[in-house]
Parts: sequence; C-alpha cells; structure tokens
Amino acid sequence: MGKSYPQVIRENILDLHNNFLSIRQISTQARVSTGFITKVIKEYNENNYSVPRRALSGCKESVLTENVRSYLEVEKLCKPSSYSDELQRRLLLDGVCLPGEVPSNASVRRFFNKELIMTKKKITQVPLESTEGPNIDSQNAFLAEISRLDPSSLHFFDETSVIRTEGNRKYGNSFIGERALEYQKYASNATYTVNLLHSALSVDHYNIIDGPSNGNEMLLFFEDALTMDNPDGSAVLERGDTVVMDNCGFHHGHFAEGMLRDMFDEYGVRLLFQPAYCPHLNTCELCFNQLKSFLRRFTLFAQQETQIAIAEGISSITQQNCVAYFKCCGYL
Repeated sequence: MGKSYPQVIRENILDLHNNFLSIRQISTQARVSTGFITKVIKEYNENNYSVPRRALSGCKESVLTENVRSYLEVEKLCKPSSYSDELQRRLLLDGVCLPGEVPSNASVRRFFNKELIMTKKKITQVPLESTEGPNIDSQNAFLAEISRLDPSSLHFFDETSVIRTEGNRKYGNSFIGERALEYQKYASNATYTVNLLHSALSVDHYNIIDGPSNGNEMLLFFEDALTMDNPDGSAVLERGDTVVMDNCGFHHGHFAEGMLRDMFDEYGVRLLFQPAYCPHLNTCELCFNQLKSFLRRFTLFAQQETQIAIAEGISSITQQNCVAYFKCCGYL
C-alpha cells in the first residue's frame, strides 16, 4: 500500500470541486489521478468529511490526552447512545485532535468501560419538547408550587395499560442466519388498565378495568377513593390534600375535569396538573415499573391470572419503595 496524500491535497481537491472544476481540470492542477479525486469527492459526499477513513481507525498506540478524555466524557453524557466511530469523527470535526492522533475504537470503549465504569443499559427517553422555553417555564412553576406543599399531603394519580402477554420475552438465541421462533400467547383484545393513587407511604387505592380508561372511569375511581379509609382509620384523601395527575386528554374532558373539581371541592381536596412532557415528575411511573417487572418475573402467572397477578405486583410495593420513589422524584 502506497503512502497516502497529505490532508492539504484532499482539501485542495474539494475546494476546486466546489469551484465547479471538472475532475480532469482538478487532476491537472492538483497533479493527482482522476481515480483519487473521484474517491475523495465520493467520501466527502457520503460522510461529510475529508479525512481519509484510515485516520478514523485510530493510531497504533493511541494515547488519550486530557482534552480527549474530557471531550469523550462530556459527549457520552450528553448523548449516551453515541457510537465510538461517531465520537472519532466528532474529535476530528471539532479539532480536538489531529487525524494521526485519533484514538482507536478499542481505546474509546476501554476508556468508557474501565476508567469511567460505564455499562450498557436501556435508554431512558426524555422528550425534546420538555427542554423548550414554555415547557421549562411551566416545569419551574409546577416545582415552585409543589415545593410549598407538605409531601405527606401529596397523592399522585396515573394510569397504565397491562397486556396479558406482558411477560413475553423479546430476545432469544438461534443459529446464524435463522430467526428465533417461539410460540407465545397472542395479545389480541387482552388489555387491562390499572388506575393507581400513590402517596409517600403507600399505594392509597387502585383498580383494574378491562380495556382502556376514560373520564367516566376516572370519576368512578375517585368516587371510591374519597370515601375510603386507611388501616389506621384516617381518610385516604383528607381535607387539604393535593391530587397530582398528568395532562391526559380525558382528564380535561368536556365534563370530567369540571365534575372532578366539584367532587374534590366538596371534600376540601385540591387538583393539580403536572406540566406536559414530564412523566418523571409522577411517582406512579416508578410504581408501574415495579409492577411490570413483577409480571415479567412471573410470566405464566401473569398470562393465566392477569388481574390477580397485577394485584400481587401492586401489593409488593412496600412503604420503603414509596419513600424511595418520592425521593427519586425530588419530593422528599
């Protein structure tokens, strides 16, 4: 393999190409072959950079300088799904290191795994809309308002769907080139909805309905919750308490929200809606994660006796779990 041309020649070729010179004219001025010019232009059109692919494979003894380490750490924290080759290109395009000093893929992975002790895990998606100006303002207003309330007076409400085949496994093994086929229970028309009311010390109330929820089901749920008592004899929803829920469409229905507010006013309970695109501010989401983890562990039970399995999963949410979920969301 011959010695590659200097980077300045590649950039000169691209400059001439951008000035609408033909490949033959570029070959005459730059004194390189037409085949090399075609290759440089093709790589630039496909990858949007002029550095030869060989440089992206990293040097033989790649040394991660302090600037490279800091850059890689920040980029990985900002976008955890970034691949090593993407980070290599970013190092070049942002001028952090020269083409001959780009760390290899193995060095980048070793830095994340051994030095930063990062592990591979499922991405927790955060809606991009939640970072926009109006949404940030509504989040700040919500947090300022809820910070003035006693955490013991907060009750979070939310719904989640549970499919009878929630425990079906999504990954398996098979021979190379062959699909992994497994007979599993079909999920047709087998969806339940769990309505759940959660406080700092316990799951206050829940119910399981067959099919999707709606405004009428929500009103029936709170009609029961407002008349229920805790084991110590105190009311589940006491005067001065606050119920927090998301902005689901039927929560603001033509009659549902008005009737719910009237119902709460009668008992001295306040209704507060959390800001849009902020599911992480509702502690019920963490309860649902624990519930669905329980259903995945007991697959056969969840398929044959789904409603009983859901009840068992909710009963496994302890007082320690509830306190931890409130702390995770920042309310304690």
